[in-house]
Amino acid sequence: MRKSSATPSWRLLLLLVLCHLFAGRDAMAQRERQIEAPSQSDYGSKFADQLRSLFGRFRDTDLRRAFNSALPIRCSELVSGDGEWRPVAFFNEDRKLGEWYHRSLDDVKAELSAYIFKGTCRSEQSTVQVVTKAPVSESLESYSAGKIPAKDILVNVNAGVNASFDPRSEAYQFDLPYLYTVRGMGGSNLVYSLFAPKATDRYATGVTNLWDCKRVYASDVTFQFLICQTWTTPRDSTIRSQSKPSFGSFAYFILSDGREASTSVKLSFGGPGDSKEPTVAPNPPAEPGRSDRPLADEAAKAATDTPGGWQIPDTASKLAAVANGEFRIRFSPQTWANKIGSSQVLVDQRMSSLDPSNAQSTSDYCVWRPASLFLAPRALAPQPDAEVAYTVKTTDGDRRSPASMSFDLKTLNGSAVGALQCFFHQAESAAAIPFDRWVNVVGAHLTLEIRP
Repeated sequence: MRKSSATPSWRLLLLLVLCHLFAGRDAMAQRERQIEAPSQSDYGSKFADQLRSLFGRFRDTDLRRAFNSALPIRCSELVSGDGEWRPVAFFNEDRKLGEWYHRSLDDVKAELSAYIFKGTCRSEQSTVQVVTKAPVSESLESYSAGKIPAKDILVNVNAGVNASFDPRSEAYQFDLPYLYTVRGMGGSNLVYSLFAPKATDRYATGVTNLWDCKRVYASDVTFQFLICQTWTTPRDSTIRSQSKPSFGSFAYFILSDGREASTSVKLSFGGPGDSKEPTVAPNPPAEPGRSDRPLADEAAKAATDTPGGWQIPDTASKLAAVANGEFRIRFSPQTWANKIGSSQVLVDQRMSSLDPSNAQSTSDYCVWRPASLFLAPRALAPQPDAEVAYTVKTTDGDRRSPASMSFDLKTLNGSAVGALQCFFHQAESAAAIPFDRWVNVVGAHLTLEIRP
């Protein structure tokens, strides 16, 4: 994640999103272009119910931790369809400064601001362009007062900026230098908005708006949502380096393209045998009352003589070395059978369905995040490598962030199954992490095997 530098003096006023003033089809027209209403199948009661549920969860969550535990968004998902994502909810980390979400289909139809991602995805982490649209506040107020028709609502279309994937935060990042000064709050305290107060106003030249976006995942959410962390910062690098973040500096948007992510999965992987759970256990589950070290030793011993030439790595070997050859991860069916489709946290050889943000900040931990409720059970197959392909990516740590390793699981035709992200505190080099340190985190719930 990019180093933040916002302070209360640089707060972005995002509460001027006046979408709630415009209910009904007439409000969708504006001078820039005619916005077509989303179809009922996209933005129906099911969408509203899921958004309301997400809003309730985020409302009671540490938003920075929730953002850090979100999944990376793939390039193909960003640009799918017309690539247009609309803001459907907003939070400031200090809830007193604002929060809202669209409560009805009419609210969503009336939304005039948009984030449009365009480009060619040569990989799932390709750089793309994002074009932003934001209505002019004066024009919105004139429409609300009945002074102009809906077709004359003025919407600014900003020039496209690059949105690039950052491997450390696993977020798509972009900067929006399209801020307007809306008012001062005494002294040097200024507030900025993405909405121009008047059509003749010019951009504020001293600040920019930073965005990091990741994909929201929950087992009961089928529509595509992004969670975007955003903050305002000085453009001048000298001033920026002297600024320090404070509570209330960060704002969070939930964006949606209105697409139901599970639809294509159901069409492509709707076979009756796809989600069948295996009955053969590759490894015994953790038993209560065991001390940590014997459990770790037993987990390492369990896969020593696995069929097909698979072996457990030596306990003193480096975990990152598995990337040099073929490897697989086996999920114990006894502990994962009813949990593989939801996010799970592993700390000190214990597994829980608690939010990853609740993991101890000083403990090593792993987080399992399924990408598809329908494909996740493939990780439970007796011979998982016949169903799943595995890759690993390492990220070194620093004084702010722990070292991490991310194991990505995909079907053999490239569809995402899930990701296992492991974080190791007080470790700068991910390549130096020994295998037994990982075993001490996951215990017998997971078994990593390699081909010699």
